[in-house]
Amino acid sequence: MQDFYTQFYDWLKPLSKKDNLSFEIYGYTRFNGSISLFKKDKKASSSQSQNINLRVSQGEKAGVSYTKDFSKESLTACYQKAKDSLNFAENETLGLLSANQNYSQESSFYNPEIDKLSIEEKLKELKKFHKTCASFDTKVQPVQLLLQNEEKSSFFINSLGSGSDFKISNLTAGGYCMGIDGESRSQHYFGKHFKKLSQFQPEKTGKELAGLTLKKLHSKTPETKKYPVIFRPEQAGSSLISVLSDLINAKRIFDKLSVLKTSLINKKSFAGKLSLYDDPLKASGFLSQVFDGEGFASEKTPLIEKGVIKNFLSSSFYAKKLQIPHTKKASWSDNGIEINPSNLVMEPGDSSFEELLCEFPQVIVIDTLKSFAGYNPVSGDFSLES
Repeated sequence: MQDFYTQFYDWLKPLSKKDNLSFEIYGYTRFNGSISLFKKDKKASSSQSQNINLRVSQGEKAGVSYTKDFSKESLTACYQKAKDSLNFAENETLGLLSANQNYSQESSFYNPEIDKLSIEEKLKELKKFHKTCASFDTKVQPVQLLLQNEEKSSFFINSLGSGSDFKISNLTAGGYCMGIDGESRSQHYFGKHFKKLSQFQPEKTGKELAGLTLKKLHSKTPETKKYPVIFRPEQAGSSLISVLSDLINAKRIFDKLSVLKTSLINKKSFAGKLSLYDDPLKASGFLSQVFDGEGFASEKTPLIEKGVIKNFLSSSFYAKKLQIPHTKKASWSDNGIEINPSNLVMEPGDSSFEELLCEFPQVIVIDTLKSFAGYNPVSGDFSLES
């Protein structure tokens, strides 16, 4: 696939030079293969997608376009649309062209074992998972369980000659069980990703999922008062980190859609035990990457250190606009350049989950945040169903 992108580059370079344009190409191909068990039924499916994002610039203007069709006709139309949008696109789409980048040659993102997994192999492991959940207790029923492998190849190159490519693969297991005992009902969701099939451990994971489902049966509404709250990391914790990443997003701050401000950099704004960083080169990461959407080389970025804001998530444009460090977190959507983190990692605290439970006579454990409809990022107020 790399040969295709270089051919597109070779075709585009003289054309853009003639039109006095600079350009960037960000492309990817993605394959998903999944198998799911729904009670006694099983279903296998697969999908493949591809995308080329193109940004052209001239002076203070920029134009963007994309295509999912890699034919010469579609690529020509994509270039024409990007040119046509030069006079209409907002200037915020104009970022810096990456040059002289020292790209990592990280190869541990990709595991060919996952790429070669057959439906039979995935089904075998999924059946073990299903059997463990189903045999744990008569009150627990697995409803839907899934095992999915994903491979993605990404490529970047621009008119300055800066460019690289990388591959990443992930194996994801997910699903939920329902607890039933008379009129009482409960359910628990599960979702984890792995770099090797051997990391899945279906029996161990099945016992954990079924056990948590059983614990929720016959739950009682607690008395209304103040409680210490513990978030389970798998679902609720990751949702909480997503909210946090929204608050420290430079675009959201520029648009005044975050309670935070750039004046808070190097100031304590969170609890002293909170440390958060973004690590795009994490070998086991689900969203690891060698470069961001603008082609800048990825690097580990401290965001919050012991409650002190060190950096915001930024693209080249918003870093310049807000006069803050450029943390290379640009990403492409069909609407152009956005800002997104890669692998957000919260530093562990001093106590384990079990030790935290023992610190208080009563505690509320949150394992799922159902939605964020009651969250106001401008004020920081929230009222969320969990």
